[in-house]
Amino acid sequence: MQAMPSLSPSMLARLIICPAYVCAPFSREDRLRFMGLHAMAMIKVISRQLRLGCKLEAVELRKDNTRIDLVFRTPSDTNRMHEVKSSRRLLEIHRLQAALYWQADFDEVVLSNGQTDILLSRDYIDSVQAQAKEVRELIVNHPNIAATTYKPNAETCPTCANQSCPFNISRRQC
Repeated sequence: MQAMPSLSPSMLARLIICPAYVCAPFSREDRLRFMGLHAMAMIKVISRQLRLGCKLEAVELRKDNTRIDLVFRTPSDTNRMHEVKSSRRLLEIHRLQAALYWQADFDEVVLSNGQTDILLSRDYIDSVQAQAKEVRELIVNHPNIAATTYKPNAETCPTCANQSCPFNISRRQC
């Protein structure tokens, strides 16, 4: 049996939705724009959490080959990690990604943007972790099946570069 692939939570979330997903390249300009929007969203989340009485413990914490956006200690002494998105609307792909960042030393996982915070339930996190395990096993044990398991989705298709996919956004809409 092959070793499980090391996949970022962002990539793994997309593969949960569509196992045939291939990440499209990011231009330097798009990357810089994204980083600026993300930084502004981070500032808004920090400000909102501080007003709620939380204590900022870490910014962009590097842990187990990932980068956790924010870590707060709540007034009730809960250790809470926040996955911050620059998007105005928080989508299912964002929820999946946030759940994949969970680690045992965090009591709560929160998905945040400039306007709102969504506390993910432990049941949801466990469900996503189980789906991630299944996708990793599919990729390792049946890579050809994974590469051709197309599941069109409006959240993943616009950034997919899988040229063999019949739903590829460059040819037609999902």
